[in-house]
Amino acid sequence: MSKTVTVPLPCNIEENTLPFFAPYTTYKAPDLPVRTLKNVFITYSGLAIDRNGLVTSCYHDYPEQHEIHFREAAHFFQEADRDADKIVELTDDRTYLLIHHPWCNYYHWMCEAILRLWTVRDKIEELVLLLPEHYKDIDFVTGSLAPFGLKNIFYIPANKSILVKRLCVPAIKPVCDSYDVEKLKGIREFYLEHRAKTPSLNLGERLYLSRKKAARKKVVNEDEVEDIMRRHGFTIICNEDYTFPEQVGIYSHARLLVSIHGSGLTNMLFMREGSGILEILKERTNSLGRPSFVFWYQAAALGFRYYQQLMPWFQAGDDYFFGDFHIDTAVLERNVAALI
Repeated sequence: MSKTVTVPLPCNIEENTLPFFAPYTTYKAPDLPVRTLKNVFITYSGLAIDRNGLVTSCYHDYPEQHEIHFREAAHFFQEADRDADKIVELTDDRTYLLIHHPWCNYYHWMCEAILRLWTVRDKIEELVLLLPEHYKDIDFVTGSLAPFGLKNIFYIPANKSILVKRLCVPAIKPVCDSYDVEKLKGIREFYLEHRAKTPSLNLGERLYLSRKKAARKKVVNEDEVEDIMRRHGFTIICNEDYTFPEQVGIYSHARLLVSIHGSGLTNMLFMREGSGILEILKERTNSLGRPSFVFWYQAAALGFRYYQQLMPWFQAGDDYFFGDFHIDTAVLERNVAALI
């Protein structure tokens, strides 16, 4: 079963941008079942194999990615078959929980892994969370898990696989750009309630999220863009400068957010209903003749006013996930004025 979710068009839609958005104002949000499996092999990256093969609910349903996941799972399985040191067998009768998957960045963690944890939050006391060993050193992982008060976590040793007798597998969203609206709002309230118990940073109601400290995908005319944002009363912020709890506090005070397309926009999750988002994004992705709708749909699910600024690729042959941005500042001025 799935629900049809209707999304309002961007607030600043115009005749030239309408064709990019108008055909996509609805999407399917499928029910995400929770399965309990027996005798399961789990790779370090979060793929699960039981007696029926690769468990489909542990990876996205993008056909072009299926073969990649099959090859990865087969690689881990064959390694463990050849070398007993590559597998850790957990022979106890506890039920283990799988929420991570091969794509690990801030967006996928907060909007997919945490969603899977949220789905079984009432059973947390009975479950042992499985995580790759290196997740212990990722601030947004440890920070976002802290409010759940998890008592049982097993860290998978680097590059090894796990064999367990019982595994709880909340299904991952089949595609990224879909949301269970009520669950997403529930996760927001959960973090805001936890944030309210401690003092929080307040950088103001208007934020421009810069990627100048990011390793990839930058704005080549960043100085011009920042000048515009400051003139309109926006604080320039780099998420890299703050811990996860600090980011929750900062964005909980924000009412307007501007940024190029990127994982940092996930932090709109901590803004209050009625806030405004301006996303600057490319006209097409690597594999689609349209923009990515991940943050348009997220903004709609959270009850925000969403504005867009579409732009062509900066250079021919740019990769969508790595290519830089050159922002039309005249258009930006108009969009920021509309957002305000």
